[in-house]
Amino acid sequence: MTFTSRVLATCRERHLLGCSDSVLVALSGGVDSTALLSALADLREAGEIREVTAVHVDHALRPGSHLDADACASVCESLGVAFRRVRVEVRPGNVQAEARRARYAALRREAGRVGATRIATGHTLDDQAETVVLRLLRGSGARGLSGIPPRRGAVVRPLIDRSRAEVVEHVRARGLPHLEDPSNATPRFLRNRVRAEVLPVLRALAPQAARAMARAADLLRDDERALAAEGRRLATTGSVRVADLLAEPLAVRRRAVRDLWRQASGRRTDLDARQVESVLALLGRSGPSRLPLSRGLEACVRYGALAVRPAPAVAPAADPVRLRGPGTHPLPGGGVLEVVSAPGAVWPLWWRGRLPGDRFRPAGGRGSKKLKAWLIDRKVPREVRDGLRVLADDAGWILWIPELGVRSENPSADARLRD
Repeated sequence: MTFTSRVLATCRERHLLGCSDSVLVALSGGVDSTALLSALADLREAGEIREVTAVHVDHALRPGSHLDADACASVCESLGVAFRRVRVEVRPGNVQAEARRARYAALRREAGRVGATRIATGHTLDDQAETVVLRLLRGSGARGLSGIPPRRGAVVRPLIDRSRAEVVEHVRARGLPHLEDPSNATPRFLRNRVRAEVLPVLRALAPQAARAMARAADLLRDDERALAAEGRRLATTGSVRVADLLAEPLAVRRRAVRDLWRQASGRRTDLDARQVESVLALLGRSGPSRLPLSRGLEACVRYGALAVRPAPAVAPAADPVRLRGPGTHPLPGGGVLEVVSAPGAVWPLWWRGRLPGDRFRPAGGRGSKKLKAWLIDRKVPREVRDGLRVLADDAGWILWIPELGVRSENPSADARLRD
């Protein structure tokens, strides 16, 4: 079976491309994208797809990068493929992540301009194996270990079942010129070290290691889809009854939380595993509970249901409530604070926003710390820190931060909120 036939088999089995599709190829000029372009040009000629257009995205990250587009244009001319070039600006930060963001944004724009129904990238079986190893090192779950999806929306990866060795063999057999990206050789990037140092060891232990990891990614992707569907079923109304969540396996609860986050934020990312566990910890508390999240959102348990919603405005720190002794205290804006005194309590206490100089001795922690520093260490967003309400004594010692569900070591008073 030829290389193109194997690519066609992947497209059919994974439902990536059909005879009515017009495909935009992300062409870097490297061996993978060159092989992809060649195979799709063959499929166009065979009537398996309708049209092929190539786009080269210049990230302008190294001198002379614009010359790569000329090399890509030459390959496209030899294959009879229309060619476009685009230059993008990569924002400061994580270079690889920001370059990827800019590249995919440009590809989607160009797909719209040429009327392409699919965007094809040259990710291979080896790329999939590298991704699985990287996600393992991060401690990812099934969602992360499912690796690079063969298809995500309009983006498809027709080479995802083909090894890099197959790709190189095809390009050499066709006599197609290709570029070598010098950044692929630098040990600065972890993926390059996995490619150069880790995968050769794994292949020495098991020659089919890359294919085995790719197969594991496929299996985990199927599992993730099933679990995610259960999570979406629970979260379909934008909130989930706590009793219903607790009746489900932990894996489904986690995905329900992520779906609540997606509905509220419009994003699939930005909620890490630690935050998911913190949200789930709310389920074990009595009474209303809140947990500040990023993007001005919060997780909230009220009236027996969990929801992720915009964080409500809180009373400003300039309006503290003086608590003269234990008992029930109405709060501005609604709600009641019930305070129970402990031996040695010194009154009054205060229900207020945080103030400069506040200190905190967290339960189970070591010593005390300025509250501001402690919150920053916990990566609590600034907009959330500024809106926190605390129970504090007259000396500025924090006894309780209900939004974060934390109390001080040996507090002189205990309290709970209720609606």
